Amino acid sequence: MTVAAATWNAYAQLLNRLSPQPVRVVFADADAAPLWASDPAAVRDLEPTLLALLASASGRTPPVDGLAAIDAERGAHYGFRVRGALGELLGLVGIARPPAAGPHPDLGLLHAALKPALDCLQSEMSARASLGDLHAHLRADQGGDFGLFSRLAAAGAAEDLGALGRIPELANEYLDTAVAAIMLPDRHWTICRARAGAPNAGEGALLAQLHRHLMTRAQLHGCTLVANRLQLPGSDAAVPYKALSAPIRDAARRVVGVLAAFRLDTDPDFEAREADAIELLARKAAQIIASSFDALTGMLTRPAFLAQAADRLAHAAPRVAHGLVYVDVDQLGVVNENHGMHVGDEVIRAVAELVKRAARADGLVARVGPDRFALLVAGCGVESAARIAEDLRGAAVRLSGARGDKPLMVSVSVGVARAGDRPDALGEAMAAAELACRSAKERGRNRVEVFYGAGPTCDPVAVSPLVAELSAALAADAFELVAQPILPLTAAPAEPRFEVLLRMRAGDGSRVSIDKLNGVAGSELARAIDRWVVNQALNRLAACRDRLRDHPARFALNLSGAALGDADFWRFLEERVRAARLEPGTLSFEIPHEATAGLDGLLAPAMLRLRELGVSFALDHVGRHPEAIARLNALPVSCVKIDGCVSRTLAAEPQSRSLVLALAQLAQTFGLETVAAHVETDEIRAAAAGLGVQFGQGFFIGKPLDLDDVIRDLPFYSCFATSTGIYDRAFGVPAQLN
Repeated sequence: MTVAAATWNAYAQLLNRLSPQPVRVVFADADAAPLWASDPAAVRDLEPTLLALLASASGRTPPVDGLAAIDAERGAHYGFRVRGALGELLGLVGIARPPAAGPHPDLGLLHAALKPALDCLQSEMSARASLGDLHAHLRADQGGDFGLFSRLAAAGAAEDLGALGRIPELANEYLDTAVAAIMLPDRHWTICRARAGAPNAGEGALLAQLHRHLMTRAQLHGCTLVANRLQLPGSDAAVPYKALSAPIRDAARRVVGVLAAFRLDTDPDFEAREADAIELLARKAAQIIASSFDALTGMLTRPAFLAQAADRLAHAAPRVAHGLVYVDVDQLGVVNENHGMHVGDEVIRAVAELVKRAARADGLVARVGPDRFALLVAGCGVESAARIAEDLRGAAVRLSGARGDKPLMVSVSVGVARAGDRPDALGEAMAAAELACRSAKERGRNRVEVFYGAGPTCDPVAVSPLVAELSAALAADAFELVAQPILPLTAAPAEPRFEVLLRMRAGDGSRVSIDKLNGVAGSELARAIDRWVVNQALNRLAACRDRLRDHPARFALNLSGAALGDADFWRFLEERVRAARLEPGTLSFEIPHEATAGLDGLLAPAMLRLRELGVSFALDHVGRHPEAIARLNALPVSCVKIDGCVSRTLAAEPQSRSLVLALAQLAQTFGLETVAAHVETDEIRAAAAGLGVQFGQGFFIGKPLDLDDVIRDLPFYSCFATSTGIYDRAFGVPAQLN
């Protein structure tokens, strides 16, 4: 594992901030070898503690995973283990307090104080080191099997469900087995791969029986099994196979499946060292499963759905219609506010079951957002899909009832679009269905809207309906800019802040939200729309330089993933910012962290040049994936924007609160501001504020307003921002903005 010294130093500072007294810190790897220390003496003093930690690292994890050595003359030495999601040891943290520091806290009290930093460190080390440690382990212990690590890393992204089929293939290749299979009983899935010369189909029943037996053993004992002589329960006869199996665990360490590899009884025995390889493969399978299935509903996640849907379309008969249904639960925030997040989760699960039932035998369903679902029905035209959607809408209404003395109103807005038989058109079909769904919500909710666009066509070179509509809107200047307030979560004064969002004027005069362009349109069109937004926003802000000088405010613009990797776009951006001559601090850009991978060489210099012009940057969608934390060191950002999928669950989920607390503490250490997105209830606002998040954005904070109106009313916002007396005492945000 390679971690920059600046990163270790940042964690050490965070531990010092959280500790009751100043401390010296040592970070060590899983072999107790020091990786970084606040001073050389700390390594010497803490070496016994680190070695004792390593010696006692096996076995069950105690409530506080560490130990303490408190001595009146030598001071107090504490050690904590950092473990991965499956309990594997990732590293050690040693902390020393001098004798003069006063009464020393016991291990439990200190752990409670440092837990936010340790949790964040666990995410960092797990993201950077888990595969790296296994890499080194395989190289040292298995020689030629090191190739397995490389092949496994190339087996596919964790979110690509198709990569799951590569796991048994790799097991056959590197373990020299005849058959390998993954069994997931809860999902009724078995993925089996056989090598050439493997047993024929007539022996499949015996292998399936063996696999079920191994699954039962994995659930009972939870350990890797090497069985060179197999007997089925109730039989004294040996079966003609040898087996090697490893359990597949979820994030809670519950056994959800088993990976098993079989050799013929005439083949060489399995050796104990080969267990390392199958455990590595089982962990990779667990990663793919965790990222491919939604924990609450059991449905596919959005990336897994897109991969599976594209694969189905690629193998479908040409010129066959397919229906795409996009479902959005109406006013889930109201349900959460009136009844609690647990009832909101019940509604999500109930709607998910309706979507599953609405799918035909070959339908593909997914939870593509906190309150959104998608359904692909192959061989089904738009009209048939619309009838399915209408039945689903009616069934959702029947979920309504009463909870206690309050009514529980449930409904869904549904968008329907045609999915062409080209896999590369799937993103456009998803965007079209989402566009129709948003239209249904803006026209009153609890309704079905169908996106017909330019009419059905299977011509692979035809312009998609969505691209045509967006292109037409761009040509006709049919876009509008609105601004949503970003306000402090406490009564502390601060300058007014706004996020500039994009809306498209529909034919009936309504507004359709398309502010997030990633995946909505082709990259060329996305960049063109980004340029339109930048030009329009800077023109309007530049026209009001005097007003902005008298009443400072910050305006954040979104950049799409398509624009981030375009050097020409960054040159255009720098030219426009220079020409606008805005006051430093007026302009900010929000960049999605998931689109920055591999672009550091382009992004960091471009961002630094713009920062010299007074422009700041916020890293968006932080918290959705642990690797976003690593981007804080790689890019010159000044703000961390916590993703709405985390913010929405703050009031109900302890894991979300722990994650946000760690992010807030880490951001403070790095000198970064924090913003919580999707603050839709007072409970979310209070939870975020209590965890140290500085700013909030969402409908509870303030709804989007016309950009021109916001600029005109800047004197009011400036007055509000510098005076705590305008805050509503009930919840600390300005009621006027809602």
